[in-house]
Amino acid sequence: MLLVVLVELGRDAEAQVRAATALDACLASFGPDHRRTVEARALLDRFNGA
Repeated sequence: MLLVVLVELGRDAEAQVRAATALDACLASFGPDHRRTVEARALLDRFNGA
């Protein structure tokens, strides 16, 4: 939700950094196949245009 708010405020760069941080944390805590890691990766991919 916070990332959506940041994007709506035009703070895309900050939202992208936070998405990357979330992905790193999910990978470290849950591993690559956990649903939260998959969600974080998908969100970051949206920022990167993938």
